[in-house]
Amino acid sequence: MEMKPAAWQLDFFGEAAPVANDPPKREPLPDPMYWSEAVRDQMIDALISLACDSRRGDNLPESLADCADLMRARMHDKAVEKDDFDMTLGWIFGYWDGALPYAYVCAVSGIDPEVLQDIILNHPRLKRDLEEVRRMRCGTLL
Repeated sequence: MEMKPAAWQLDFFGEAAPVANDPPKREPLPDPMYWSEAVRDQMIDALISLACDSRRGDNLPESLADCADLMRARMHDKAVEKDDFDMTLGWIFGYWDGALPYAYVCAVSGIDPEVLQDIILNHPRLKRDLEEVRRMRCGTLL
């Protein structure tokens, strides 16, 4: 491989040294539009398994368990990643679907989707956070 300098840099003592420009690394997977139908089906199956399966052996999907953990942390005034929390609230209330809609994950798992929604609506801090997310997504007329 032939190195071509992208720039020259002077060090503290005035000597010039080349700064190499590394070639970009190739993506491990090609663009999804180039995937074969079999690869696309495998990726869909993997996504559904990731969202709906449980590592603990119960029938509570990891995605919903993670949501519950995030809600619990926020209810107990522990630090949570604001963007993750806002995206989770929006996902639960259907403002955006993510890779799989919240209602679909609940339906596949046999869980009532209103459980987490009721918890959020009945807790003052979570309800206030939801209103902020709603304003962010929908805006206001004032």
